[in-house]
Amino acid sequence: AIAQWAKGCSQNMLKRLGCRFNEKRKRYEPPSEPTIRRFLQKVDSEAVDKAIYGWLRTLAGKERAVAVDGKTLMGARQENGRQVHLLTAFLHQKGMVLAQQQIDSKTNDIPNLRPLLEPLDLEVCVVTLDALHTQKETARYLVEEKKADYLMTVKDNQLNLKKDIEELHQVAFPPQHKTVDKGHGRLEIRKIWASPELNHYLEFPYVGQVFSIRREFTRMKSSERSEERVYEITSLSPEKALPSRLLELNRGHWSRENRLNYVRDVTFDEDRCQIRTRNAPRVMATFRNFAISLLRWSGRTNMAQALREMARKPHLALGLLRL
Repeated sequence: AIAQWAKGCSQNMLKRLGCRFNEKRKRYEPPSEPTIRRFLQKVDSEAVDKAIYGWLRTLAGKERAVAVDGKTLMGARQENGRQVHLLTAFLHQKGMVLAQQQIDSKTNDIPNLRPLLEPLDLEVCVVTLDALHTQKETARYLVEEKKADYLMTVKDNQLNLKKDIEELHQVAFPPQHKTVDKGHGRLEIRKIWASPELNHYLEFPYVGQVFSIRREFTRMKSSERSEERVYEITSLSPEKALPSRLLELNRGHWSRENRLNYVRDVTFDEDRCQIRTRNAPRVMATFRNFAISLLRWSGRTNMAQALREMARKPHLALGLLRL
C-alpha cells in the first residue's frame, strides 16, 4: 500500500519527499515495494524512535499527565518466534505518544520503564501506571529522580496493599465525587472515595492518598447492570489533587485504549499486518503512533476520517510533515 501510494505521487511530491532523482530519465522515482520492505527491516529502529518521538515531544510541549502501557503486535514475530511487545508513554490530554520501548523477549515491562521515561521531562507531571508497575522502586524513581508524581493501580500482585485500602470501608460513606456518562448504548456512573489516612501506615514510598473507584454500567436496551471496583494509590496529596482530579487522571489513563490502541487495531488493522520480521514491526508501530499523534496535534478527532482526507489530499499530509 505504501509503494502504491508513492507510485501515484506527482514529481513535485516525490521531490519534497526526498526521493531519488534518475539522471537518465530526468525524473524523481518512487521506491518500489521490495525497497521499502528491505529498508523497514534494516533501518536502526532505535534511531527512528529517537528522531520521531523527539520531534513529537517538541510539538507536545510540557507533559502534565502521561500514561504508561504495553501493547503486543499480534501478527508480528521475532526471530525466536516470540511476539513483539512494545511499551509506550502516552500523553493524556493531547492523545500523543511521547516514547516507545521494545520489550526484550526474556523480560517484561518493569525493567524497561526507566529507559522509556529517561528522555522525558516529567517534573511536576503525573505518571499513571497499571498494576504491573505498582512497585516500590518505580515509585522512588518517579518521585526522587524524575521529580514527578505517580498514580498506580493496586491489584492482587500487591495483596497486602490492596487489603489495607479495602479495610478503610470507604464505600460506607457517600462518594466524594461522581460522574455520569451516556454513550454507545450504555449508562456509566463513576464514583470515587479518597483518603490520606493510610499515608504513614503503608509500607510504600511517597503515598499521598489512597482511593477506590466504583464503575456502574447499565445497558440501555436490556437494563442489564454490572459494576467493577478498582483501588489506587498516588503520591499526590489532597492539596494537590481533589477526588475530581483523581477520577479524571484515572479516566485519562484508560483513554489510551480508545484513542491509541483501538485506532491502531481497527483503523490501521495493525494485528493483521503482514510486516513481521526484524526491525520492521517496531518501525511500522512507530509510524502509526507518529501518524496518530500528528493528527491529534493538528486537532483531528476522527482518525478514520482524517486518514481518508490525507489520502485524498496528500498535500495536507506533506504540510503536517513540514515538507
